[in-house]
Amino acid sequence: MNKKVYIVLLNYNNSEDSIECLESILKLHYTNYQIIIIDNSETLQYFKELQLWAEGQSLSFLSIDEKYFLLESKKEKILFVKAEENKGFAAGNNLALQYILNQKEQDSYIWLLNNDTVLEKNSLTDIVSQIDKQDISNSKIIYGTALLEYDNPAKVQALGGLYHPKTGLTSHLGEGISINEAILNFDKIVEKASYPIGASMIIKYTDLESIGLLSEDYFLFYEELDWISRAKQNGGSLKILPVFGIYHKQGNSTKSKINEQKSEFIDLVSMNSRITFAKKYNRKNLGFIYLSILTLTIGNRIWQRNFKIIPKILKMVFSKSKKLKQSNEN
Repeated sequence: MNKKVYIVLLNYNNSEDSIECLESILKLHYTNYQIIIIDNSETLQYFKELQLWAEGQSLSFLSIDEKYFLLESKKEKILFVKAEENKGFAAGNNLALQYILNQKEQDSYIWLLNNDTVLEKNSLTDIVSQIDKQDISNSKIIYGTALLEYDNPAKVQALGGLYHPKTGLTSHLGEGISINEAILNFDKIVEKASYPIGASMIIKYTDLESIGLLSEDYFLFYEELDWISRAKQNGGSLKILPVFGIYHKQGNSTKSKINEQKSEFIDLVSMNSRITFAKKYNRKNLGFIYLSILTLTIGNRIWQRNFKIIPKILKMVFSKSKKLKQSNEN
């Protein structure tokens, strides 16, 4: 019950959420952990703000550039790593995951955690306890946890994700129900889960070795669905843990609501990832997904009076379908 846990956070153009998350981590009852924060921010401002915060804490930390990060082991409690550029969710996490693989700590666990989460003191203790109770003969498991609403802690944000093959869209299981209802119906709800929500995913070191890093085919969205799909193709499985101590500020990690330009970027990235995943794991429904985008998605944007994004959607769909046709002909 005292296995080392690596806690991995990504930080992007924001230090306040990360600091609140870090402060909740430091209050955890489970103390055998090391925190790795990959900073994908466009400037050094937020990286420096994180360092200033750490200087005021009575703990060890190290600030380091990406190019030196993988060279040797680091013993400090918190590692602040400045990425050379923002290559997306998967690439940022993979930087930390590759470092962890290099440590060769076979009994360790890795917790990929959104920086806009806040934790209850018992959450990590409960996670490790729940994993240790699992059947160890079943390897290649990716774990998820329940997520609760930060602004309404009695409500569930998600117990897992559900993938809809015909449209390529995803939805959250258990969204909006009370904690009591979630606990009462937990097994029934999570048995439908297609993937763990990326804001809180746990994997054993040995399973990470077997499954491999996150796919960098995606800049944002669908990475966790790709990860679990690859695991399942190789005999792996998904397990959602009945841990109710992680509160998530939904939307903060992508900042999709800051302005119209950012919202448009997130919109297009999401659709691109939706098609990319389908090409890899859901080809039989790819035609339906293209049709869904060209009808339902574009219709929704017209209803929103977001007309300027429509040519960009059409260009993306045409480009993707053309490349698919060329690959099939070859």
